[in-house]
Amino acid sequence: MIRPISVMRSFWLIFACILLTCPSQAQERLCDPSFEDCYTPLLKAVQAETVGIDFAFYGIELPGLADTIIRRHLAGVPVRITVEPRANLKFPGNQAILDQFKAAGIPMRYKLADGILHSKMLLLAGQNRVVFSSSNFGDGDVRPYDPYINYVDGAWYFSDDFALVNSFKTRYDDIWTSTTYGNYANIAAPLTRRYQNYPIDPAINFLPNHDLAEDYSTRTIAQIDQENQRIDLTMYRITDVRICDALLRALARGVPVRLLAEPDEYRFSASRLGAELTGPYNIDRLFAAGVQIRMRKHLGLNHQKSVLLYGRGLTIFGSSNWSSPSFNYQEEHNYFTNKTWFFQWFVDQFNRKWNSASEYEPFVPLAPTAPVNLAPANATTAGQSALLSWEGGRWAHKYDVYFGQSTLNLIASDLITGALGPDSSESYLVSGLQNGVSYCWRVVGKTMANQTAVGPTSCFTVSSTVPTPSEPMQLLLDATGPAVDQVASLDSLQFLRDPFRIVNGTDLLGQGSDRNTRVIVFVRNLQLAQGETASSVVVKLVDANNQSFEVAAEVVRAVPNTDFVQVIFRLPGSLAVGRCAVTVKAHGQTSNTGGIRVRN
Repeated sequence: MIRPISVMRSFWLIFACILLTCPSQAQERLCDPSFEDCYTPLLKAVQAETVGIDFAFYGIELPGLADTIIRRHLAGVPVRITVEPRANLKFPGNQAILDQFKAAGIPMRYKLADGILHSKMLLLAGQNRVVFSSSNFGDGDVRPYDPYINYVDGAWYFSDDFALVNSFKTRYDDIWTSTTYGNYANIAAPLTRRYQNYPIDPAINFLPNHDLAEDYSTRTIAQIDQENQRIDLTMYRITDVRICDALLRALARGVPVRLLAEPDEYRFSASRLGAELTGPYNIDRLFAAGVQIRMRKHLGLNHQKSVLLYGRGLTIFGSSNWSSPSFNYQEEHNYFTNKTWFFQWFVDQFNRKWNSASEYEPFVPLAPTAPVNLAPANATTAGQSALLSWEGGRWAHKYDVYFGQSTLNLIASDLITGALGPDSSESYLVSGLQNGVSYCWRVVGKTMANQTAVGPTSCFTVSSTVPTPSEPMQLLLDATGPAVDQVASLDSLQFLRDPFRIVNGTDLLGQGSDRNTRVIVFVRNLQLAQGETASSVVVKLVDANNQSFEVAAEVVRAVPNTDFVQVIFRLPGSLAVGRCAVTVKAHGQTSNTGGIRVRN
């Protein structure tokens, strides 16, 4: 959509530009791939470039765009490309196009560890133009398969705003020469900057960033906390707890909130575990609190990331999801702008989709799977204190526990225990049971939207000869963390919270060559026997690549005036960067599972 200007204003703008040599704004536009062809203007822009092309993307499946870029390269136009080979797992056609670029002799770099390259941008130096999006470079991302029926939600921003373009020039030079990137192909000469070092426009949010104020969540939460009129949100992935808390604070102030969401992020296959299960948790609790939610109904995918704050006419648009990796670890670009035409374009787009019965439909919260009773099993014997344990399944967030003899009574309501998903079981201790008496128990799984699933009833008989079970070992979680299952953890030397580097740059304790980071976690109901060493406690880690490690604890010690202990362990050198699941095992028991974040 080209920004409208009046005829007289156009005349005086043109006249002033002739006298003052000011930049034209004619190419400032947004393109909506739900019904527009955004691919053709993209191709034409590349075809017209004669000075230089800089390209960064997560995934690409557009052979025509690749061919066009290669032709410009062969015509003598300097081209630089930064790529993300890890995207091959999601995009089968990605590697073939990387191979094309490589074979054509185009210089290419790729992101090393510490989060993926999640950018979606194209810089055309001769035209002083940048194109960026929340979308990947796929066919359905740049034009609809069937308008309004089968498309990928998003927007493509074509801009010749000098401050914006120059910011991208500086950022591209930064990452091109960064040691956090490796040489993928056709890099022979020393890496150099192409542009002068321009200041970064304050409206632009480039990540990762050493300035913690630029953390996407920090910056966005600050804006949400100031909003007093209305918030409209279109978001693909919503797994961070803190940023959703900000929406709940806005609701409490009387600010209406609307959300266009993606159903495949609400229910998904068993291959996705850990922090991603926080997405359904957040959707359900936002709905329960009063956020108006509509889910994608069309045949494509809602992959958009945009926020509208009406009180100040602010649009937040870019590549970051509402997930902790997108906040300051992945390569991302986001735009916090008060441009009036930009804001109105997104308002119109949001309202059209919100009111379209064919594109979006009202969200209907789904029930969890039924809990499965583990122990005491039906028709067995238990002691006068019994630890009820069950597996709550993938979608339950809290539980009601019923217990009794002939009649089952509610003894615990909205109990939060264990971890989201099937990574660890849930439990509840009942005590003071009478010898020789039979008791029955049942658990009801509940989502944060209070949808329920009733588990089976199991009965057992109490015997005073059965040993009393110990309280379950509990890995303490951080309620202020980015995910529901965030482990309360610290770097043992610097006492900083995660993300943790695998190798610690400091040597405060004279560890010499072994500088792998030691991490402190906190565990309740764990006590070493007299003479027992810390190595009898094992920390199980499952990293982002699904590699499993069992690491013996180096230190286990009580924390004064508390009922928990510190467990200190060493991060393995081959641990993959990203989210890492943590479980503690000791004395035949296994704790609940939580997560920490690891960086390089």
